[in-house]
Order: sequence, then structure tokens, then C-alpha cells
Amino acid sequence: MTSLPSSSTVLQASFSPNEDCDGNLTLADCQALLARYGSQSSAYFTLQQDTPRFGAPSVGFIAYRVVRIPGFRFNIVFANPVCDARARPWLLGRFLKQVPGRHLFVGIDAAVSRDLAAFGFRINEFGTEFSIDLSDFSLAGKHKKQLRHAANLHRRSPVTVHEQPWEEVDAYQVATISSQWRRTKAVGTRELSLLTRPPVMGEEWGVRKFYGYLDGSLVGYVFFDPYFREGRIAGYTANILRQDQERAPTGLLDYIILQAMDRFRDEGVNEVSLGIAPLYNVESMAHDRPMIRRVAQLLYNHGNRLYAFRALGYHKSRYRAREAKWYIATDSSSVLGIAWSILQGTGVLSLSTQWASDTAMRL
Repeated sequence: MTSLPSSSTVLQASFSPNEDCDGNLTLADCQALLARYGSQSSAYFTLQQDTPRFGAPSVGFIAYRVVRIPGFRFNIVFANPVCDARARPWLLGRFLKQVPGRHLFVGIDAAVSRDLAAFGFRINEFGTEFSIDLSDFSLAGKHKKQLRHAANLHRRSPVTVHEQPWEEVDAYQVATISSQWRRTKAVGTRELSLLTRPPVMGEEWGVRKFYGYLDGSLVGYVFFDPYFREGRIAGYTANILRQDQERAPTGLLDYIILQAMDRFRDEGVNEVSLGIAPLYNVESMAHDRPMIRRVAQLLYNHGNRLYAFRALGYHKSRYRAREAKWYIATDSSSVLGIAWSILQGTGVLSLSTQWASDTAMRL
């Protein structure tokens, strides 16, 4: 049985800013706060369009998505609050008090989980984030044989990788690859959100976009979102990975990631995150909700027709990266309501009474 890692951070319970919170932060406000406090690898996800944000420009903000199921409103917070750690308990308290509905936090780290436990939330493991320290990353070792093979792709195929601004790429080709890629996935034509960030077909603040070409023709790409520490870029998260399923050579996306990692290392960037593998290696922990753990394990083992949980976890694990647990914090809401709202909010599943019935039969 695991428990939340301890922390040496001393939080100031008496923190009290000069302004109260609301939902009127501008995009410029949020970008400025992100550059100062957005240290989680998924922090950039909070800038998704049509996402409510609660907070104050001088303090920080909490991004969330409202999901309604029969009889209930769930406010799903899908990343750490973007604020100074000393202000976080205050900001969480205001959010819980002022935003109506039930509250659900997913994809949060240990520090935020401890704060929420103090508010009476129950904490469960939700998945694992994989991050790479670029200063000592190596392709040596028997466990990285596939990555070494991918790193040598240019010796087998006429592939090149270029980081390009949006105006230099063929936007139609980019969109076509994205559309074809989605049709091969369980989610079909839907774009996922919250635990990932849908691709933006255009230039974006701080986002790095690398494109892979075969004989000069675009066959794949990886978009990297920045995250920050003390006002500086700490690393990039490989968020969008898409390729032409028919023409792209095997190993193309890994090749693009490895090429981008070399570029980032040369620039003095220390980290690359591969993001979270949802439900990967979920274990019991002290004071968790056993039924939520059971549903998570059930979905990981039997829900791959909804989302490629196991394939995603396997792919990220091949990098032998640093692993960190991420968590889900829940109130007294029913397990079925929680699972239902998460699958709806992420876009994995439309509201489905059949899915609810099938799940209930397994529990």
C-alpha cells in the first residue's frame, strides 16, 4: 500500500490577497500566471478554449470543465491550480465555496492531493506521468533497443524532421493526417480534452511543433507544450503525436521526439515529459476509495475499446523515464457518477446508459 509522498513545503494558511476570485481572467492574465507558476507538465492544458477559469490575476487560477449528468453538475479540475504553493489552500477553498456543484480533481500531483485531503477529499491513484531528464538520457541498454532502432530511422528511410512555424507547413496535410489518425482510434472523430489538449491548427504561444517528412512529404508530427519553473521554461510535454498510418515508416513518432529532445538539450532545457498514462499501475493507498481503485483497474484492463490505456502506458514506459504518480481527489459522489463524468468530460465516451449498465454488472 502506498501513501502520498511527504512535503517540506510550508503553506501559509493565513494567506489573504487584496482581491477576491471570479471567472473574469483574460487569456493574457492566464499566460502570465502560467509562465510564473505553471510547473506541472500539463499546466498548458489549462489554456484550452471554452474552459472556465476561476481565480484572480494577482493570485492564480483553477481551470475546470463542467459536466452535467442527470441530477448533478460536476466541476472537473484537470490539472494543478496555477498559483504559488502558499496561495493554493486559499484558492482551493474559494473555488470549493464559490463554484456551485460537485467537485472532482483529476491529474493532480501529490502536493495538491495533500491540500485537498485537508478539505475532506478522498485520494486515489489515477495514473503515472513519465518525464525524462535530458542531462543524462541515453539510448544504451537492452530495454531501449526499440528506441535505438527508431533513432536510426534516417539510415533506413529518407526521413527528415523540421521545427517549423505554422505558415511554413501545409495546413491541409496537417489536418488530413489528424483526421485519418482519429479514425483509427477508439474515439473515432472526437478530439479528447482535459487529460490531453486537442491540437490547434495554427501558431500558439510557446508551443513547439516538429514535423516529419518522407521524401519531402509530410507524414507525421509532434507538438510540444511548455511548462515553467520560476519564470523560465523548465521543459516541454509531448502532447500531440500523429502520423499518416499508411505512409509513415515504423518508429517515426519516436524519431521525431528524439530529434526534438536533442534540440531542447542544446538549448539548455532540462526536461521532456511524455505526459500521463491514465490508470497505469494504479495501486492501493492509505484511505483511498477501494471502489474507485477497482473501476480504474477494470477500465485499464478491459476498457481499451474506449481508449488505448495499456498501449499508451507501454509506449511511454519504453523510454525508462522518471515515473511520478498522479491522483484523483473525490468528494462523496457515487463511483459511477464520477467515472461517468470523467469519461464524458474527456470525450472518451458520450453519455451511455449501456456503458453504465455494463460497468455496474462488473462491479
